[in-house]
Amino acid sequence: MQPLKSAFNNYEYQLDIFVPEEAPPAEGFPVIIVLDGTRYARMMHDTLANQLRNRLKTGVEAAIIIGIGHHEKDIPNQRFYDFTAPADNYSFPMRRGKEMQPLPAGGAEQLMQYLTEQVLSHIAKQCEVNLENVSLYGHSLGGLFVLWSYLQHPHVFTKYVALSPSIWWNKHELFGILQRTDIQNPAPLYMTVGGEEGDMVDDAQKFHEIAHTKGIPSEFYVAECENHASIIPTTMSRVLRFIKA
Repeated sequence: MQPLKSAFNNYEYQLDIFVPEEAPPAEGFPVIIVLDGTRYARMMHDTLANQLRNRLKTGVEAAIIIGIGHHEKDIPNQRFYDFTAPADNYSFPMRRGKEMQPLPAGGAEQLMQYLTEQVLSHIAKQCEVNLENVSLYGHSLGGLFVLWSYLQHPHVFTKYVALSPSIWWNKHELFGILQRTDIQNPAPLYMTVGGEEGDMVDDAQKFHEIAHTKGIPSEFYVAECENHASIIPTTMSRVLRFIKA
């Protein structure tokens, strides 16, 4: 784990970097950025390592995995700030029968600058990487950030992966952004949600349908019988195949 302070919001993130134990291809290793990295980056590394044991059948390839994580004590506030987009006003709704308490919001642009201007250059100094092949992966609020990134910065990453995205945030503002956005030569987008996630299934389905009408190459998968937590390990191998495809 490596600390790397952001020049844009002065927060020190925790970077978990997993480098394949093999020679890189001529163009360098592809990169997968994993949001909430302290929770999910090692899981992705272990899943990838298992798939690589028979890569001819699994169809995956070696990649550098970079987990972007928060200190545990900062997760409630800093994480919420980082993954929500700037807006004139913020609405904190009732969720699962509880009224949300207001939290700092609107730091997504600063996080995007950190990822693109600091993190990728940091890893490029340490490893042989292919900066033309970088994917972004996020779950829940991290999935919200992935979708916002896709709409506002559609050509920064090669593939965008959103699990159980929190599209409900700020009165479903993403739907309005999606309707107004016209993306030329869009990158592939993958969304998945657990079948037991209630309104999040409907939101993701609606986003996928609107994206399809706008010519966005969006794949959508509902993992039946899975919930907001179990969706992550259940779909990890699918995600890796999507990134490789």
